Amino acid sequence: MKNYTPYALKILREGGFKITRQRQMIVELLAKTDKALSPYDMRDMLKKQKINADVVTIYRILETLEKLSLAHKVLAVNGYIRCNTDEIGKKNFCHHYLLCKNCHKIDEVEGEDLSKLEQKIEKEKKFRIDSHYLEFTGLCKDCQRKLKK
Repeated sequence: MKNYTPYALKILREGGFKITRQRQMIVELLAKTDKALSPYDMRDMLKKQKINADVVTIYRILETLEKLSLAHKVLAVNGYIRCNTDEIGKKNFCHHYLLCKNCHKIDEVEGEDLSKLEQKIEKEKKFRIDSHYLEFTGLCKDCQRKLKK
């Protein structure tokens, strides 16, 4: 994901955020993996690079990245993953996830715009929806291939 880091840092700067070493390192960690990382995973990875970051700071950085649509929380694994660079900058992108239960890779897919369903639910149930998450678990093509052998 070669475009993610420079794009994310640009968006942070434009949002008025300083590019601290910790912010930059979190962005780089997200850029390098296709698996969701918990703040504790990130803390441990940063420690190996001799960078101190407490979990609270990491959570705050991730919340900022999430608000800027640069990272997304994956509920099934309680971790965060970057927004796909193919979709960076695309507005009204509905994020859905494919989670491999074997290798733990996560793929972000463009899904149906669920705004009509949200509006229907809001009207019928008198419930204001702020956001939604949709995650599919199963086996990726690589793991399916390995299991066939």
